[in-house]
Amino acid sequence: MSNTAGTDDHGRILIPHEIRERHGTRYRIVERNDRVELIPLQDNPIAGLRDAVGDAFEGKSMREIKQEPYDTDRRNE
Repeated sequence: MSNTAGTDDHGRILIPHEIRERHGTRYRIVERNDRVELIPLQDNPIAGLRDAVGDAFEGKSMREIKQEPYDTDRRNE
């Protein structure tokens, strides 16, 4: 699906109603070399993270997820 969005006098992006209904009202703006992308954000950031990385953290607690980078650094010393 393709749609066109414009900006108002203050530079705010006007997202069509159908897209807001489907994807919500919060987006991360990602600037690429040749384009700008809007990535929908979920109300629950943890659920959004889990959606983004698939099952990579399946069965792990938030404490384990937060600790893992520190454990990896220690193994590389």
